[in-house]
Amino acid sequence: MPIAEKSEEIMLDNVQKVQQEKQSKHVPSTVQADTLFTFVDQLDWIIEPLRLKMISPRYCVENIRYLHLGNLKEIAIPMKCFCDINMHKLGVHLDWYGYYGLAFSKEWGMKKGIQPVRYINPDSPLCKDFTTAFKAALKDKSKKNPTQKKLQNYILHDLMYCKPYAGLFENRRTKKRQQKCYTDECEWRFVPDVTMENYDQVIFDDEILHTGNLVTISNAMNGLSDISLTFEYSDIKYIIVDEISDLNKITSEILKFDIDESAQHELISKIIVWNISKGDF
Repeated sequence: MPIAEKSEEIMLDNVQKVQQEKQSKHVPSTVQADTLFTFVDQLDWIIEPLRLKMISPRYCVENIRYLHLGNLKEIAIPMKCFCDINMHKLGVHLDWYGYYGLAFSKEWGMKKGIQPVRYINPDSPLCKDFTTAFKAALKDKSKKNPTQKKLQNYILHDLMYCKPYAGLFENRRTKKRQQKCYTDECEWRFVPDVTMENYDQVIFDDEILHTGNLVTISNAMNGLSDISLTFEYSDIKYIIVDEISDLNKITSEILKFDIDESAQHELISKIIVWNISKGDF
């Protein structure tokens, strides 16, 4: 190859490498928090993930009545939910989901494949088209057409990241049901492929959806690393607890973790007591 052509090829390779680096670089939001929060209503439910450095999925029941799919009203999907709400606006969200949480860098979450959900207006053409496509996919029982099978899988996968604009929802803390604007949640989801551990990717069975069986199945997925979100302590930005008594308990537990003393102190330094600090955000 002539020297000129060789030089040009090297230059093009360098340009492509620079472009790829720019595309892969994390771009922080200027509107939402550059953080992904996940909350629960019991302190123990964040202590165990911290100890294992792992967050396991659980089956969540999703209301899909807005799609008008006949008798198909609800499904359960294995997931872990996050939000990117700014800290000073988190209070309302915590009142729904609980005052115990872990917060991670959004860059970490995106590398792990966590995806923002798409909020659907039930009266939109998009929703009507999705319903038409989903019904067609359900009716087609053909197993010989690989393209059709891929389309069915795509539509089902897309549904896992959809949510209506608003709906009736049960407060995780009070157990009261009331109307909620879901877009306020700024939700992101981690939805792993649980079939590799022989779990159903979607559960349609009503006898499972509204019995203790769903909890039992979810509990069985705890600690399965292949379908869980793993993290390093450096990925954590904050650990949120409700009151001083929670701070004392979680500190005591962290000091029992089988990690070096500096790592223990680093974790403890990330704890925020919401009842004390909420007025400062």
